[in-house]
Amino acid sequence: MALSEAKKQKQREAKALLEGFWGQTFKFSQPKPLKVGILEDMVEDAKARNLPFDQDIIRAALQLYVHRYLYQKAVRKGSDRIGLDGHPDGEVTEEQKAYAKTQTKNVDSKQKWRKKAVQPESEAKPDATQSDA
Repeated sequence: MALSEAKKQKQREAKALLEGFWGQTFKFSQPKPLKVGILEDMVEDAKARNLPFDQDIIRAALQLYVHRYLYQKAVRKGSDRIGLDGHPDGEVTEEQKAYAKTQTKNVDSKQKWRKKAVQPESEAKPDATQSDA
């Protein structure tokens, strides 16, 4: 399923905001689990730096980030969570790993189904009506 242009634009904006102002923490290509409560830290930091973003804008960008497959996959693997400074700040719990596993399992299942549904021509069975002559 292709993303709509509006959704792609929102993702680009979220990436620019998060990686642009908090690049030591947010890496869309290689996400790490985030500290629990990082939203509050981000809002405080934005106010301290006089950034023109309120809690709603930051929350929306953060939600786009954490609902992505790669982020959930990182949580599923488990490791240290990172704070706004990019340093370890907490750990992923077993319950959080299990939840992330259910989230990624749905996507993994769809991807496996698509691979089975679309076989390369080289794997397709020959038509029984054709001869080798």
